Amino acid sequence: MKVLGLDEIAPHKGHGRFHLIITAPELGIVLDVLSDRKKAALEAWFDERGAAWCAAIQVCSADMWDAYHEAAHAKLPNARLTVDRFHVMKNLNEAVTKARRSIQKAADAPTQALLKGCRWLLVKNRENLTDAERLKLDAMLAASPELNTCYALKEDFRAWFNAAHDRATADRLLSEWLARVQASGMKALHAFTKTLGNWRARILNYFDGRHSNGFAEGVNLKIKLLNRMAFGYHNFSSFRLHVLVAFEPHSR
Repeated sequence: MKVLGLDEIAPHKGHGRFHLIITAPELGIVLDVLSDRKKAALEAWFDERGAAWCAAIQVCSADMWDAYHEAAHAKLPNARLTVDRFHVMKNLNEAVTKARRSIQKAADAPTQALLKGCRWLLVKNRENLTDAERLKLDAMLAASPELNTCYALKEDFRAWFNAAHDRATADRLLSEWLARVQASGMKALHAFTKTLGNWRARILNYFDGRHSNGFAEGVNLKIKLLNRMAFGYHNFSSFRLHVLVAFEPHSR
């Protein structure tokens, strides 16, 4: 096993508590579930695996939660730490949503009506839109050049992630995209570009092997279903056991 995925799940919405799901995407299994996502808990888990096991890990994919990266950096000496692309896109989509709200608030009444409740049209992948949704989206973008610019930047960034760039090319194209954002004057995207700056190296690591938390995201969807079927586990040990059994390979 060479690749790890780290992702959290909130067993009870609104409680602000998270469990850490540790996956092995190559094997299609959940390795473990930790009761919290703190650095100390993850470091202790790595210590239990042993130095040889930790040294064998070549890639660790996670979102931008500092504790994951700090623990992996401390305990996985040979791992390439990679920021999960889906969480990066989630951050960008949230920035686009904020931009839409700001644009809508400052627009005239007809444009406000057109932009109202259109969030999903802006963040949904264009190829997945229905014909009716595409027509509505195009009408919205035509009514607001500023929103059109923001949407185009979002789509270009998504295309950047989807393309089979080598790391050096991805780095150059990212710089070009950031320059376009700066030239556009889109203040709503400034927080996102700052995030890119803070995590740039580990975001670019995605292009060395294209590892992501796609498997972990699928695991979380199944866990949420298990959680609903059980009306919400209130005992962590029971929750952990059910998750491990649900993703246990038949060969075990």
